[in-house]
Amino acid sequence: YFTAYTITSVGYGDISPVNITERVVCILMLFISGISWACVIGQVSSIVGNMDAQEQEFRRLMDNLNRMMHDRALPRSVCRRLRKFFLSAKQAQRNEQQEQILRRMSPDLQAEVVLMSNWHWVSKISLIKYIMPTESFDSDTIRDVSRAP
Repeated sequence: YFTAYTITSVGYGDISPVNITERVVCILMLFISGISWACVIGQVSSIVGNMDAQEQEFRRLMDNLNRMMHDRALPRSVCRRLRKFFLSAKQAQRNEQQEQILRRMSPDLQAEVVLMSNWHWVSKISLIKYIMPTESFDSDTIRDVSRAP
C-alpha cells in the first residue's frame, strides 16, 4: 500500500484505508490516477515539443555542431565563427522557406499576403491611406488594390 503511494507520487493523506478491500481499491485508484497523470503529462509535453519543429531541428543541428567542434578540438575563435554562421544561416533558411510557401500561392494570394505582411509600412504612404482607409481594410479591398493597374 505505501509502496503504491510512493511510486505514484500521490502523497500520504490524512485519510487512510482501514481494511484490505479499501486498500485494494485505493491501490487501484492510485495506479489508474498515476497512469492518467502520466498520459496527460506526456500529451502536454508532446504538444509543446512539436510546437516548433524547425526550432527543434535547428537545436539538433547546433548540438551536432558542438559535438563536432568538441571532438575535433577546434579553437574557440573558430567555434564562435561557426556558431555565428549557423545562427545567421537559420534566419536565411527561414526566409527561404517562407519564399517557397509564397511561390506556391496564386498571384492574388501572394499579393494579399505581402500587402498584409507589410501593412505597417504601406499604410504610411499617404496615397494608400487615401485609397484604403484603415476602417475599411479587409481582404476584398486588398485584392482589388493588388489587381489595380
